[in-house]
Amino acid sequence: MYSDNSQPPIVPRTFPNCSLYVGFKTVQTSEHNSIIDLTVFSVKHLRADISSVVSRRFVANFAFAIMYSVTSFICSASLLLIVPLLCAAFKFLCADMTCTIRNWSPSEEGTFLLFHIPNETYLLTLINLKANTFNLDTVNRARSYVTEVEIERSSVKKVVMPSAATISRLKLKQTYLSDITLEVGNEWLSFLTITDSRMKSVPATIAHLVVLEMLEISKSFIETVNLNLFSKLTQLRHLNLCDNKILFLHLSDAAGGNFAQLSDLFLSDNLLTTIDLSGFSNMKVLETLDLHSNRIRRVQGALVSNNLKFLDLSENRIETLDCCAWNIASLNRFKLSSNELVTLPSCLPLTMPNVNYLIFQRNALTDGDSWYSLFTLEGLLQLDISYNRLTKAVFDIVSQSLLVLDLQNNNIKVLSVPAAGKGLKVLASFNSIDTFDIKSLSPNVTFLEMLGNPIDCTFDRARMRIGQEPVCYICNTSQILN
Repeated sequence: MYSDNSQPPIVPRTFPNCSLYVGFKTVQTSEHNSIIDLTVFSVKHLRADISSVVSRRFVANFAFAIMYSVTSFICSASLLLIVPLLCAAFKFLCADMTCTIRNWSPSEEGTFLLFHIPNETYLLTLINLKANTFNLDTVNRARSYVTEVEIERSSVKKVVMPSAATISRLKLKQTYLSDITLEVGNEWLSFLTITDSRMKSVPATIAHLVVLEMLEISKSFIETVNLNLFSKLTQLRHLNLCDNKILFLHLSDAAGGNFAQLSDLFLSDNLLTTIDLSGFSNMKVLETLDLHSNRIRRVQGALVSNNLKFLDLSENRIETLDCCAWNIASLNRFKLSSNELVTLPSCLPLTMPNVNYLIFQRNALTDGDSWYSLFTLEGLLQLDISYNRLTKAVFDIVSQSLLVLDLQNNNIKVLSVPAAGKGLKVLASFNSIDTFDIKSLSPNVTFLEMLGNPIDCTFDRARMRIGQEPVCYICNTSQILN
């Protein structure tokens, strides 16, 4: 017996000019729920001239889904539409509370298939959607319980999100999208992702998304961004504008909002050449500021924050950096690698006294007294100054908290670390060290790597026997120095 609203099971049908081979596959999705997926494996004996007769119409309107209930057993079925070989049939498959529709043309094929989406579905994925403009009200009117929509690898150019739409997550990936309209009054959309699109600007209607928590517009063609647009979005926590063509950022004190919840801001892989950090001081809860892989040469403005924990300015073109007007006492990690620094940033220990990780590799840093100021940082755990231009590393005192000192790939000839905190690892491979007294090395150094130097005193106390002492060798000989 079937309920009043149910339909009988699918019965294979025969069509002129073709024979069908239908396969059944049952997928157990839970203890009492299964899905029977019907797929056409082959279509044979299709008459050669059928495409000219039928054009882009279906040979058989054979796509539907049925649901019937027998005690606790629920089945749904989906079947590939049969179309002429010159036409790409849309494919409709639902499983595990998600549905995927491929090659769908709403204007030609209608929206009837949306009404066959199972009630438990929350995610709808549209692949190769054949529409220039797509209004998400089309989905909502058919299935209001679908809360997440993804549109991928599609030619769609414009998307409209009506105010009444109940979609909370929208992802647009690899599309021709150049415009998105977000109507005022939308109180559902919390996560919006646009990637691999043709967008050239951030749509002003973003300001209508009053509950937006995460926004990503990446791998697109955006050139200018007015960050003030996001200042009044009181729920926005994560903003990702990476991998665009951004040349200019506009951010003023008179933004009219205070970025109440914004904690993560990603602006990497763009074309910025100048950055004024003072504007970011208005973002009171900002914890991550990522500006790596731009073309920044000039950094100006005072960066003041009580919450900033991670600052990334790596892979730019910075030659000098004045930090004296900064105040970022909570900073934990500072990355300046792969720039053109000749000297250390000024006033660094004063402006970020609690920093744990300083990553300055791949610059043009040289010897100087300023290095000693870094070792006054009481919480410093890692200092990476590899791939620079140091010729000596004579550090009479280093931070007692320091665990990793990376000196690799410089031109260091003299190494001396007589005092250190317990557990320090020193990486000094691929230098020119020919002057080193292993006996003057702090006993708190537990690991030393000196590969590729005239003298090699590499050791790891964790692998040494009790009472065993490190041994130094002259490279390319078997001579032992100690």
